[in-house]
Amino acid sequence: MEKLITVTTFNTSLNKWIGTSYDSFPIYRSKGLLTHLINRKHYIAIKYMDYLPDILNNPDYIGNDSGSIEFVKCYKDNNFISIKLDTKKSKYYVATMFEVKQSKIDAYVRNGRLIPIDDNV
Repeated sequence: MEKLITVTTFNTSLNKWIGTSYDSFPIYRSKGLLTHLINRKHYIAIKYMDYLPDILNNPDYIGNDSGSIEFVKCYKDNNFISIKLDTKKSKYYVATMFEVKQSKIDAYVRNGRLIPIDDNV
C-alpha cells in the first residue's frame, strides 16, 4: 500500500525566485504527516494541512536550503513548509510544516535563506 498522498505539482514559475530550472514534479505528503506534526507539537500548522496546495503553489516567501525547498505562506498564521527529495524513491515530499513568527521570516530574508515573492517582478 502506498504511504504517500499527492499534494500538488511544483509550480515552475517559482524557479525564477530560487534560481533553479526544475520541471514540474509531483509533491507528496506521507500519511504520517499529521502524526509527525502532533509529535512535534505543531498544532497551529495542523489547521493548514488542507491548504498545502495553495501554500506550495502561491507562497509569500520561498528559499532553497541544503537540498530542501522552503515555502512560507502568511494567512492569519505564518506557515513554513519544507519539501525534501527522498533519494531512494526519487520523490519530493513535505518533510515538515510549522508556524513561524514574522521576526524569524524577516531574519531568514536578511540572511538570504528566504526570498519574498513579489508578483510585480
